[in-house]
Amino acid sequence: MRIMRKPVTNAVFIAVISVFYATVFIIISGHIEFERMLNHKQTLNSAFWNEWSVFLKEGNMKYIGLIYLILAAAVVFLSLMRRKNYDEYQISILAKSFITAGTVMVFLFPLALLLVLSDPNYSIETIMFLVVAHWSAFLIADLFLVIRWCKS
Repeated sequence: MRIMRKPVTNAVFIAVISVFYATVFIIISGHIEFERMLNHKQTLNSAFWNEWSVFLKEGNMKYIGLIYLILAAAVVFLSLMRRKNYDEYQISILAKSFITAGTVMVFLFPLALLLVLSDPNYSIETIMFLVVAHWSAFLIADLFLVIRWCKS
């Protein structure tokens, strides 16, 4: 837990994962092979999944990747701006958020499996949605933690 005292550790963790996801999202956005995997014609009777599929097919994942880069840059900037270590209260919140994010991810895998088994045509869409939802929630929560820490 001593390593979590340093805000730079949190910033590096957030930046590395965000840059990885952003790079993947930007590279696959508009890529012909990725679009070919999404080539089904509104087969589900669900407006949400059909629209998510269209969103992916039109190459809009690059915008999510860019948002991840901006949010990660904000976390890094705010973490480096204030040269003070986290106190015990912030370390506790940070540790709980990491544990919660890990636990949520453990529960998302069986859900993803269930969704993929229910309609294998939408497996890419399902996995992409779960990844985006998970990391977006974690990234926004971490940004709020850093903002609150900077105000204190």
